[in-house]
Parts: sequence; structure tokens; C-alpha cells
Amino acid sequence: MSDSSAAAAAASRPEGAAPDAGAVPGEHTTGRRIGIRLQTYVGLFGSVLLVTMASVVAYVFLNQIVQYQSRLAEDSIPNLSRAVEVARQSTNLVQSVVRMVSASTPAEHQSVADEVSQGRRELIEMVEAIGAMEIFSEQAHQLSLRLDTLEALLNEIEESSGRRLDIRALLEVLVSELGVINKNLERSTGAAIDDQGFFLATGLRNLDDVAEPLSERDWDIELAHYRDLIEINDQTTIGGLLLGEALVLADRDLLGPIEERFQSAAQSIMRVSARLAPRPDQAGLVADARRLVEIGSAADGVLALRRETLERLERETEALDNGREASTLLLADMEALVAEINRQAVAVNTQSQEAATTGMVLLVALTLVSVVGAVLIGWLFVGRHLIRRLVELAGNMRDMAGGDLEVPVAVTGNDEVTDMANALEVFRRYALEVQRLNLVEKLAQELDEKNQDLEQALERLRKAQEQIVAEEKLASLGQLTAGVAHEIKNPLNFVNNFSEVSRELVDEISEILEEAGDDQSDTVEEVEEVLDDLRVNLEKIREHSGRADGIVHNMLEHSRAEPGDWRETDLNALVKQYRDLAYHAIRAENNELNVTMMDDLDDKVGMVEVVPQDISRAFLNILTNACQAIEEKCAELGADYDPELGISSRRLDDAVEFTIRDNGPGIPPELRQRMFEPFVTTKDTGKGTGLGLSLTADIITRHGGHIDVDSEVGVFTEFRIRLPLEPTRAESAS
Repeated sequence: MSDSSAAAAAASRPEGAAPDAGAVPGEHTTGRRIGIRLQTYVGLFGSVLLVTMASVVAYVFLNQIVQYQSRLAEDSIPNLSRAVEVARQSTNLVQSVVRMVSASTPAEHQSVADEVSQGRRELIEMVEAIGAMEIFSEQAHQLSLRLDTLEALLNEIEESSGRRLDIRALLEVLVSELGVINKNLERSTGAAIDDQGFFLATGLRNLDDVAEPLSERDWDIELAHYRDLIEINDQTTIGGLLLGEALVLADRDLLGPIEERFQSAAQSIMRVSARLAPRPDQAGLVADARRLVEIGSAADGVLALRRETLERLERETEALDNGREASTLLLADMEALVAEINRQAVAVNTQSQEAATTGMVLLVALTLVSVVGAVLIGWLFVGRHLIRRLVELAGNMRDMAGGDLEVPVAVTGNDEVTDMANALEVFRRYALEVQRLNLVEKLAQELDEKNQDLEQALERLRKAQEQIVAEEKLASLGQLTAGVAHEIKNPLNFVNNFSEVSRELVDEISEILEEAGDDQSDTVEEVEEVLDDLRVNLEKIREHSGRADGIVHNMLEHSRAEPGDWRETDLNALVKQYRDLAYHAIRAENNELNVTMMDDLDDKVGMVEVVPQDISRAFLNILTNACQAIEEKCAELGADYDPELGISSRRLDDAVEFTIRDNGPGIPPELRQRMFEPFVTTKDTGKGTGLGLSLTADIITRHGGHIDVDSEVGVFTEFRIRLPLEPTRAESAS
């Protein structure tokens, strides 16, 4: 019979009828049919009968056990529960007191205090409930005495710990003010000392003033003022350190020496500030110094409050130890009470156990019979007769779903599972024939369509990449142009200024020669000094002109389209130069941006053989990103932010390492994992292509080096570039 005729025959049979023997290969019983429904009902009825018998036996004996347990629950267990709860509550009370002592805020302290108060009330109520029973009245009286002692200790700890939190709040205010005063003193005394030292050295109060003659300076007064400034700086520093040490001190016995040293420093501060007070320009410094003394030595100052805190801590520790001892005694009394209650419960429980033992023996025997019957039903009927055939049928269906249509379906039995197997075999044959006819044609068509899609996508990607690379190069050249414009302006200003000064010096030479008298030697010396100054100025003109020429030359090299040559390059000078270019490019757009530059360049780096155009582009990309990140954070935080940009280098055994670090907004971890991938950018549309760091990583890799990134969001970002001393001669990027 063909596949189509078999399918037609299977479809024409009524539902539930067995297929013909010749329809699907396989063997099955042709005798009397017993359906799965009847077989399942018979097995379930036998299981229910066994379970019902076990339930009847369990009910009879459980009823007897319940009667004994009700006596136990009404008399012994409530008393035992109250006793155990008293012990647990007393332990929790002591633990709550520990949390009260360690509370860090008034709200937390009040919360724990309320919890302790609630625990005391509950404990007293439970002890009163136990005392209401006549047989336990003596034990309850003893527990009440223990609770009175514990309550007195709790009240003492609650009052003391609350006062400590108030002191902590006062200290936090004083510490905050102390930090501001220390910072003001450090800035004002440092500036005053520098100004006074400058005056002693040059005679100038300001750069614009005319120096006072040495004979007119009052050296004693000025030197004394200079010494006073140094002394008040030293003493305020010592005072601030002593107060800081007192704030973290944990031993009250060590606080005395600190107080004595601070009083000594305070006397010196007050003595010197009295001498500085008449000077109007020292008014702020004197006020800050005297406030420092007041913060430390006042009755509500740091030292007094810290001493009170340590004293209260000692008293709280002692009270806490006494509370633990009282709690231990309370637990001992509770153990005696529990033992008495337990003795009464044992007698009732013994009778309950005897009834339970008899019931358990009968129940176990009946359970064994039920288990054996259930195992036989499950093994013979469910396992061997039903589940095994269903598992085989499910396996055939999974194989067919996975595309395996070659293995025929095994047909056994004479029930509904047999009908399912016959139908599945008919479906398998039909699907196999259809699959063989359509598979090749479908695969060929899908392959053509996918090849066309891939070719179109590849062409679009190539065009987009060429356009984006061109935009990235134009953006880089624009940044260089802005930086170069600023850099050229400064050297040309030097040229103009020093040229003007040189003309004035020439005029001065003419005047000196005209006024020369008989003493020709003095005149010649003056002329020689002026000429020396003139030579220095002309040398600076030459130097800065060369610098402008170098900047233009580097800009032209950076914008070349063809690959550069490998040559030895001073990388320290290169990274410093492009740091300045990137910074001034940003400054050209935002002249209010002021960044603190930090250099730590190792002279041992020396000359390294690289492609200068490529390495300069890599440095410029990273430095430009750093400047833009700093500008972004500066716009967000304003005057509260001090921008910093640092570069450093060091020579290793076989490589050189450069570090570029900024204190900008940082890079999130999820972006850090893919920041070197092409087209990944956080900038707004039109402000970045996402290729800068990708090109930088390619350049470093072609030089045989690698680049690492470390960052913390809101704190810093650090790039570490390592280049080998021996060049790899890889193909350079254009």
C-alpha cells in the first residue's frame, strides 16, 4: 500500500477505532480491547481502598492521643511557654540595651528605647501571669526582684546614651567648623608668611610698588612680625592636630596630656594674636586663631565634650555588665521554674506516648501493605504497560520534530496509545515524502536571498565607514587648528614684546653714551650690561619664533593623508605638546575653563622609534576626551570643582609607559567594557563619531603596545599606554 493510500485509510477510520494491520507496519494484540480509562480506574480504586483503611486506623488511635494532648496543652504547655518567653524576652532586652548604647542617631536611639520600654512591660506582664498561679507565686516574687534591679540599670543606660548622642551632634558641628577654620588658617597664614618673606627679601609689598631702601626698613619690627606669623602657623597646626587626636581617642586617661598640650598651644596663639591684632590685614587670621582656641578649650568645646563622652561610656559599660549579671541570675531562676513545669508535663506526656506507640505499630503494618500494593500497581500497570510506551512514543515525536523522519514508529498493544502510534507513523511517512521533494528547492532559494542581503549590507557598511573615518579626521584637524592658533599667538606676543623692549634698550644705550663724562669705565660697564640684556631678549625672540614654526610643522604632519615613517621621537615632548594643544582647543571655545596641569615625565624615557603622526593622533584623542570630560564636569559643578589633568611617564625593562589621568566624571563600568569598539560614543549627535578611541587602540596595537583604562564614576579616569622599546614595524594607519 502506498503512503498516500495509508494516510487516506487512517483518515477515514472512526475516532477510537484500531488501524488495519496492513496500514502501518508493527505488531499489536487483536484480541479483546481494554481501554486505558478502565485500567486506570481499577488501579486508582485499589489505591484508595488501601489509603482508606490506613486512615480509619490512624483516626482511632489519634483520637486517643488528642485526648491526652489536650490535657497537656491546657495545663502544662501554657506555663512552660510563659517561662520560656520570660527567658527569651530578658535576653532580648539585654541585646536591645546593647543596641541602644551603640545607636548612632537620636531617631535610632529613640526607636530602641521604645523597644526596650515595650519589652519591659511585656516581661512584667508575663511574670505577673505566672505569679497569678498559686503553685508558682514564690518563683514569681523572686523574678520580680530581679526585674526591679534590671529596670534601674536600663534607665541609667537610656539616659546616658541619649546624652552621648546629643554630645555627638554638638561635636559634629564643632568638627565641621574646625575644618573650615583650619583650611582658612592654612591659606591665610601661608599667604601672610609668603608676603612677609617676599618683603624681607625684596622690599616690595606688591609687585607694582617701588622697593624701599634698606636704610629705611625697620628690620626688627618686620622680622618680629615674620616670626609671629610662623609661630601662629605652627601653634594653630598643633592645636588642630591635638583636637583631631582627641576626637578619635578611646582612653580617657590619655586625654589629660592632650588637654595640657592644647592649653600650652592656646596660650601661645592668644599671645601672638594679641601682637598681630593691631594690623588690619591680619584681622581674619587673628579671628580664626582665637576661634580655634575657643572651640578646643570652651566649657562646651571639643575637649570638654569628649571627656564627658568617655566618662559616660565607662559608666554605660559598667551598667551593661551589671545588667548582664542580673539577666544571668534571672535566667537561672527561670531554669528552675521550667524544670518544675517540665516535671508536670512529663507525667501527662508518658500516657500519650503509650497510646501513640500502639497506634504506630498498627499504622506501620497497614502502611507497608499499602506501599507494596502501590508499588505493584505502579510497576506493573503504570510503569511497564503505560509509561514505557508513552515515553517511546514521545521520543519518536521529538525525533520527528528535530527532523529525523527515517526511523519507523513501533506499534504495540491494543488501546488508545496504539491508535496514537498508528497515526504518528502515517504522519511520519507523509512528512518524509514532502520533505524530500521541497528541501533542496527551499534551501537554494533561501541561500540566494541571504547572499543578496549580505552583499547590500556590506556595501552600505563600507560607504558608512569611509564617511565616518573622513569625519573623524576632519574633527581631529579642527581641534589641532584651534590649539595651534592659540599656541602661535603666544610666541608672536613674545616676539612683539621683546622687540619693543630691545628698542628701548637701544635708546637707553644712546642716552648713556651721550651723558658719559670723565669716568669712562663706569659707562662702559653699564653699556655692557644693557647689551647683555639685549642679547637675552633677541635669543628669546629666536626661541619663540622657532616654537611657532614647530607648531605649524606638527600640524601639517598630523593632517597628511599618507602613512608616516618610523623614526626616533621624544615622546615626553610629544605628549606634553599635544596636551597643550588639546587644552587650548577647548579653551578656544570656553575661555573660562582653567585646568591645573601636572607633569611627572621620566627623563630616562629618551628617544623611542615610532610613527610620530600616528602616536600624536592617539595622544590627542585621549587628551581631547579628557579635556571634554573636565569641561562637562566643570559645567555641572561650577566653582565647587577644581579640574586637574596630569601626564606621567616611566621607562620599564622593555617598554615605556605613559599615564593620562583626569578628575572628570569617570566612565561607567558598562561603557568601559565596550569603549574601544567602533561607533561607541556618549556625546550628542553631531559632536562625535565614536571612532576616536577605536582608532587609538588600533594605533597602539600596530606599534606592538597595549592600552589599559581605570576609572571610578565621579572621581577620575586614567589611561595607561605601554609601547615597546623595540619597534614592531607594523603597517601604520593613514
